[in-house]
Amino acid sequence: MITNSVFVESKNGKILKPTTPARARILQTQGKAKKLKLFPFTLVLDKEIDENVEPYLELRIDPGSRFSGVSLVDLIKNEVIWAMELEHRGLAIRMELIKRAGVRRSRRSRRLRYRQKRFDRKKPDGWLPPSLRHRLLTTETWIKRLLKVAPIKSIAIESVKFDLQKLETADIEGIEYQQGTLFGYTLREALLEHWGRECVYCGKTDVPLQIEHINARSKGGSDRFSNLTLSCDSCNQKKGNKPVEQFLQNKGETLKKIKSHQKKSLSDASAVNSTRKAIFEMTHKFELPVISGDGASTKMIRIKSGLPKAHWIDSACVGTDQIVKLRICQPLRVTCTGHGTRQVQRVNAKGFPAIARIKKNLVTGKKEVKLVSKNQKYTHATTGDYVIFNLLKDRKHIKAGIYRARVKTPTQKGVEVLISGHRIAVDRQYVKLIHQSDGYEYSFTTIDPDLLRFNAI
Repeated sequence: MITNSVFVESKNGKILKPTTPARARILQTQGKAKKLKLFPFTLVLDKEIDENVEPYLELRIDPGSRFSGVSLVDLIKNEVIWAMELEHRGLAIRMELIKRAGVRRSRRSRRLRYRQKRFDRKKPDGWLPPSLRHRLLTTETWIKRLLKVAPIKSIAIESVKFDLQKLETADIEGIEYQQGTLFGYTLREALLEHWGRECVYCGKTDVPLQIEHINARSKGGSDRFSNLTLSCDSCNQKKGNKPVEQFLQNKGETLKKIKSHQKKSLSDASAVNSTRKAIFEMTHKFELPVISGDGASTKMIRIKSGLPKAHWIDSACVGTDQIVKLRICQPLRVTCTGHGTRQVQRVNAKGFPAIARIKKNLVTGKKEVKLVSKNQKYTHATTGDYVIFNLLKDRKHIKAGIYRARVKTPTQKGVEVLISGHRIAVDRQYVKLIHQSDGYEYSFTTIDPDLLRFNAI
């Protein structure tokens, strides 16, 4: 079996044992079952069953900063029967918050009446910033969804803690933990000493030097010492927020020198450290036995099982001391997209109001611009819905046929979808809704040929 097992429910809502995709097709062909959900794919039988299935699956989770692995393991055979990789949108949330903060700062700098400072925003215990809280909430959402369709007996979750200073300096020990990079220096003094009191880009000395971000703040760069350098005013203005590789494409030696100063970002490790306790405590809400695993044990079991590195495979090796077998090799890929925005007026890529059409007035001869209506709402479809439609004629890049796609933009006449990177408009009479928008985008990962050699598949 290559793809995930299919979840099954009885007519009266009882959770049954997941079945194979082949068996699911037979049930649908014979009219004994119908599709209940598309993601995760679930069938409902046409008859009632009163007996309860004894829970025999373990839900295993490997929480990460950008991706989290989730798998369901048959505890009797120790086989993975269902898996998914969940892609978080923490970085996108962070960038939106930075953009919002910039807008608010610009508001405060205008000539408005003075407002007294307020100190009524104390954070409660356990508070997490939105970009980190998102990881907690999406993990909780998928635990709830899987508990509704699968007979789960227990939950195993990997809880790891990274030593950030050890990641930067492998041989750090003792009192060195209390003596950081800037010990005994101010930031400017440390930079002047490190870069030889000259502009790192052009080599000028005896000119006013400015603190420069190698990776610009507007592109997600941090204020860490390893991301800072010194430059003169003209070089600083020329570089702007360009990537340093682009700005120094003709200066290989200078680029190599700057790259050697840069260190790998610790933002992902920090995100895992900040959320690990909250995610572990959250799993206790479901009143199931919770097993905590560590990264070293997970890696050891994965190597013993002879499995390659992947987020969903790591999750299958959490909290166990037995060799894990794979019954699948193509997990579900889930990308967090959010539920849209609260923005009233649609805008284009440059932030200006979106234009519906430009029409020439026959009387005056002037061009009239019509903006997209602020109150334009459609009931037949919304962004994020999955639809199946029949394309009757060949388009510029797409051949005629039956397609399944995610709605990009609803229109007055139908929907616009993306097929192979091309935007296609389809009339609503040829469109059928198969899955309502739920804040996620679904696909399947490419099949790894190395996984096909396992006997369990």
